Amino acid sequence: MPGVYLDTSIYIIGLLSADTNSKLLLEEVKKGDIKVILRDYLFDEALTWFKSNKGKDCASKVRLYLLSIPKSEIIYDLEWSLFMDKWGSFVADIDDIPHICSYFAGESEYFVTLNRRLTQMQIKDYVNFISPKRFIEDVCLLDGIDTHKEI
Repeated sequence: MPGVYLDTSIYIIGLLSADTNSKLLLEEVKKGDIKVILRDYLFDEALTWFKSNKGKDCASKVRLYLLSIPKSEIIYDLEWSLFMDKWGSFVADIDDIPHICSYFAGESEYFVTLNRRLTQMQIKDYVNFISPKRFIEDVCLLDGIDTHKEI
């Protein structure tokens, strides 16, 4: 069972857009064959976004969704912060450091993201970045959807 860290945008797109690779990925996650690394800060990011853009009721449903993901492991601040000294200097955007540190703390095999800037930072030599489409095709062995930027 592969371990995967999903960037916040995967949840936002996957929960809101039907014909996307992000949606396919979330459907595969719900089957319980993929270990998902969740981060305490990811909850804050996702819930803040949904509350601001879709309302409090939607944010509550997203919270329940995140908590219901089978085979998930939540990485808390005390765990991922241990990796900041080692990996922080490889990440240009300070907001991305907790994501990267959680990837390492959860011993993930893949980091699924749409953040092209992140995938071009110096950390790319140490993190297995992959798009939702590539993950669907190469890891889940399913047909991906041809979309703009492989979302």
